[in-house]
Amino acid sequence: MIIKKNEPIINSLKLKSLSKESALISNKADLYFLSEHINKHNLEYLILGEGTNIVPPEFYDGIVIRSDYKNISYKSPDILTVGSAVNWDDLVKFTLENDIKGFENLSLIPGSVGASPIQNIGAYGVEVSSLISSIDCFDIKNSELLKLSNEECNFKYRSSDLKNSSLFIMSINFKIDSNRKLNSRYQSIQNYMNINEIDDASLTAKTLANIVSNIRRSVLPNHHEIFNAGSFFKNPILHKDDIDQKTFALDSLIIWELENNMVKVGAARLIELIRDKISPSENVSLFDKHSLVVITNGKANQSEVLAYAKNIQDIVFDIFNIKLDIEPNIIT
Repeated sequence: MIIKKNEPIINSLKLKSLSKESALISNKADLYFLSEHINKHNLEYLILGEGTNIVPPEFYDGIVIRSDYKNISYKSPDILTVGSAVNWDDLVKFTLENDIKGFENLSLIPGSVGASPIQNIGAYGVEVSSLISSIDCFDIKNSELLKLSNEECNFKYRSSDLKNSSLFIMSINFKIDSNRKLNSRYQSIQNYMNINEIDDASLTAKTLANIVSNIRRSVLPNHHEIFNAGSFFKNPILHKDDIDQKTFALDSLIIWELENNMVKVGAARLIELIRDKISPSENVSLFDKHSLVVITNGKANQSEVLAYAKNIQDIVFDIFNIKLDIEPNIIT
């Protein structure tokens, strides 16, 4: 394993960022060496996939660790094992080609397989946690191999216990269920099917994946062309009575009813309603087709992005009494 110095930190926001050290991990021997190196020198470390869900600093005073595990194999008839360095959408394409259901709603999500459970990625009514059987990982702090069950990951909405942990994910074991039903209930999927006269009886995993991809392309920018980290804010969950309605009534918002008078509120709509109040930034802005997507011109740094985000958070809180949480991982 070669440790490099002062390497750029790849990130889809195209922020200027360097790390003190970086390493590419290919095998278990690399992991044990890395653990010893980190613990011996008391280094901070960042485990990084494709950098599509981070807001990195201008300089990271530690070591950035990336995976080179690129295997895809069947461990048993009902378990698909996938290396953490595999591109997520490449995996989705593999499942479609091999008649494996469940991944089609997660088409076109950027990033690596290894990053997917950390944030519990989800889209169009499906979360990756519903597809995971177990995760093979290495605890850098304690220098030991682990296999975590789905339950041990403690998956939550856009989060898990893997987040900000000392665990390096080597591979993920996905459940294969040939009897899994296609999930086309999400409203934007239904709208697309109605407009294009597609009925449920004719729906296949491939056609559903194509629908999801078309919807995503219509509202979300390609991060290789327009620099972004996907949805920048989570949909907040709170008690309905806590929402301030002095400026906008509840029927102006997008709300999903939960139990005990709790609701999930569409963050995109909140930002749409206050968009004209956001202070302009030289290098940071909102994507014109989706108000949840913060974009840069490739000249920004972390401070500029976070200042722009805080301005949005402050306005939303002042008007709606709703706290917006940032979804990408802010690296310090």
